[in-house]
Amino acid sequence: MRFHRLFAVLSIAVLIVGGVRAQPSPSTDTSAVAFEVNLPDSVVVTATRVAAEAQTTGRQVSIYTQRDIQNLSVNSVDQLLDVVGGVDVQSRGGFGVQSDLKMRGSTFNGVLLLLDGARINDPYTGHFLMDLPVPLSEIARVEVLHGPATALYGPDALGGVVHLITKTALRSGRMPDTGLAARVDGRYGKNNFYDVSGAARDVGANTTVSAAASVQGSDGQTVSAAESDGLSSTVQTDFHRRAATAAVSRNVGDATFYARAGVDDREFGAYHFYTDFASDRAREATSTFWLQSRLASAHDAETPWQVQIAGKQHRDRYTYNPAVGPNRHISRMLNVQGQASRTWGTVHVTGGASGGVRGVDSNRDGVHRDASVGTFVSLRWQATSRLTVNQSTRLDYDPVYGVEPTPQLYVAYDLGAATLRAGGGRVVRAPNYLERFIDSPTNQGNENLDAETAWSGEVGADVQMPANLSLSVTGFHRSTENAIDYLRREAVFVARNLDRTTTTGLETEMTFDRQMGPAGVRLSAAYTFLDATLDAQRPTTAYKYGLNSARHHVQGSAAMTVGAVTVSLQGTWRDRLTDIGLATDRYGVVHSRLAYQTRLGGARTTLSAEVRNAFDRQYSEIFDAPMPNRTLLVGASVQL
Repeated sequence: MRFHRLFAVLSIAVLIVGGVRAQPSPSTDTSAVAFEVNLPDSVVVTATRVAAEAQTTGRQVSIYTQRDIQNLSVNSVDQLLDVVGGVDVQSRGGFGVQSDLKMRGSTFNGVLLLLDGARINDPYTGHFLMDLPVPLSEIARVEVLHGPATALYGPDALGGVVHLITKTALRSGRMPDTGLAARVDGRYGKNNFYDVSGAARDVGANTTVSAAASVQGSDGQTVSAAESDGLSSTVQTDFHRRAATAAVSRNVGDATFYARAGVDDREFGAYHFYTDFASDRAREATSTFWLQSRLASAHDAETPWQVQIAGKQHRDRYTYNPAVGPNRHISRMLNVQGQASRTWGTVHVTGGASGGVRGVDSNRDGVHRDASVGTFVSLRWQATSRLTVNQSTRLDYDPVYGVEPTPQLYVAYDLGAATLRAGGGRVVRAPNYLERFIDSPTNQGNENLDAETAWSGEVGADVQMPANLSLSVTGFHRSTENAIDYLRREAVFVARNLDRTTTTGLETEMTFDRQMGPAGVRLSAAYTFLDATLDAQRPTTAYKYGLNSARHHVQGSAAMTVGAVTVSLQGTWRDRLTDIGLATDRYGVVHSRLAYQTRLGGARTTLSAEVRNAFDRQYSEIFDAPMPNRTLLVGASVQL
């Protein structure tokens, strides 16, 4: 209740400010939003917190637009991220049921997820990272920042940042400039899989309003499980998910007010999601509620600024097996952040501060509350016409680890057709509530865990070749103190800090996008090599998560459009760091899609057929939690 009252007071304050400042005028430029309208691929916001040319940031950033999303065979955000080079999506079930994100050998808590600039990571556990309160149909753009970003965004941005930017926040997409537009999508497939979503958006001279909702589910497949104490020898991988969101963006004088509310409810079979023990017959249900509001100046103001408030409540009910009562956890968080920028000559300065409160109420792990604050300053110096220097420093206080400074420095040198980049910095990741306090027969937390700290460095180059061919290469190294993992002690996993871990790797990515006669062709391919060493005090099979990243990771996608027909393929192949005789060790999966666009009754209609796991590969990505077999999906999309 205190959380809800505090969030309501802060939101009302922002609304009052917006109402006082509101001076709608037909001549107002509706493009004055925090992010550029129709943000070009050459401009990114995640690498510096303000709009900047990608080649000046010194960072590797992958960009996926609405066009990319529509051409790929994806039904959820985690399926989309599985195509992004260097992002290791480890799913426990199909179609977005639950997934962890790893980048550059980080643990699943080492990737920061942003929704329209607000951090959405759950304070209880990183396993809920992809419980998103917005359907895929509402996402207009995805930016993935490779490498550490604690100096910009605070703790947890150890391996990278995934930034989801929605249509209303961006005011972009295939909607008309003004007026009402709507879209309905539906898919049906094997095991009674269903996926129905709808979205509507009204764009006025000064106000944009949108709403979207989706329902998704499947009966799943039957899985044989080991007998244990008279428990059933079969489990079902069924799931059901419902999500809905509404948003508004309104001009208020020289500023823009943006707000979003969203919910996500899901229930699913969770067999071997968190353990590989024979007695596991788990089922789980989660519910997420999200509120977000932002007031921002025009992007072309002399001193651009923004203030944002975001809050989340997450409920989890987990039942290990029918003989054990359910565990119930409610996590809450509230974050407030503000920033402003100014340019003096060749130096652009951005500074800001953030504060937050978080907590968990658990019938198993107790009741806990914490607060944290942080402040940062970032400088972008155009030293010469070719050389750009980006320096950021952040100072955070958290009662879990005290005060931690996290500086970083990145430089970019423009050679015309190529950009050279190099840099590095210090990062920190705080243990979450699950790692500190879990108390179950299969997993034990450690209240005295220290925060992970690391120094990370990288060098790379981006090359633009003739014929719309681009290549990106990055080598990186990270040395981590007190990395957090679970170690197996007989039938229990116990959380602990490792002495030292090192991670070294290479990321390569190539894209080709060109119109070749009547055919439009877009190709992408990525290869990531990773080598990681732990403190070697235990055999590799004793670690729960630290060594299940991919040593070799190949990702690729291809799409060709000829007239009204689009054919696309995407696939991934992984060879894990450890080899313990499971299907998680080494596997490849391919998905395909065929789409035909036409007009029916004046509405743009797309008919599609998809085959996921085309070669019917039997595989799993976490323990031996089974992933879906070959699945044929047929669908239709109608845009009004």
